[in-house]
Amino acid sequence: MKTIIINASPKPKNSNTENFLKHLISKLPEKETEIYKLNEIKTTEILNCDSLVFAFPLYIDSLPSELLSFLSLLEQADLDKNIMVFAVANNGFFEGTQNHIALDIIKNWCNKTGLKWGQGIGIGAGEMSPAIANTPLKKSQFASLDTAFESMAFNIKNHTSAENAFVSPKFPRFLWKTAGTYSFWLPKARKNGLKGKDIFTKS
Repeated sequence: MKTIIINASPKPKNSNTENFLKHLISKLPEKETEIYKLNEIKTTEILNCDSLVFAFPLYIDSLPSELLSFLSLLEQADLDKNIMVFAVANNGFFEGTQNHIALDIIKNWCNKTGLKWGQGIGIGAGEMSPAIANTPLKKSQFASLDTAFESMAFNIKNHTSAENAFVSPKFPRFLWKTAGTYSFWLPKARKNGLKGKDIFTKS
């Protein structure tokens, strides 16, 4: 069973998508799994795979434009209709359910192309990914994500489908919001010559 995983994050390295993918990849047979960046893969390499996994960050409740363009390109390819498609989306909101529209887009694309929809996982609080990149998921705030990845890995290996899973960290939402404000947004504002209050300025 050949599985192709496509990292569709626009970031060249150290992306949240890459951090999350490490955990899914660890649950799949190494010899049967190929990982590509979106700008590295050719449509011909996908033609005869058994499972196809798209992993990407949420962009305005949708997919990165590069991934949308790639999906349009794949529509013109002679894909094996038995290919089962999976998707892993992450976002900067706390709630994993924020990804549901993006996962539906991939599912609808499967309906259009005649490919089989397998399962999607929506992950919230993506900016926490560096903290768990090299930590066993079961021992992190994303313990429930380990269960979701186990389910997806099982379905990839057995060519079966399951309901989508939406995961948020086991972490108080107000603390996540506070940490994001003081460790990410304010430092980024200062780096760009702005004050904290400037973040809330309306144009």
